[in-house]
Amino acid sequence: MSAGIAGAALAPRGREQAGALTAVATAVPLAYITLAGRKRAMARMGQTRSGLIEDALIVAAGVAVVAMAVRRQNGL
Repeated sequence: MSAGIAGAALAPRGREQAGALTAVATAVPLAYITLAGRKRAMARMGQTRSGLIEDALIVAAGVAVVAMAVRRQNGL
């Protein structure tokens, strides 16, 4: 649900539904892929350390997506 809301919010005006569908279609398979990676990382370096790394990656990815959307809306 969060992916759909974010996809709609970041989509160009009038294309909110397509943005939501694209985000959900991307999020579902990535959830399974990242879960497998997180399980391997937890076994290798522990839950806390792998969780902090995962959180840092997610925050960085979120900042990048929003920055790209803002640049596109401003015509940059």
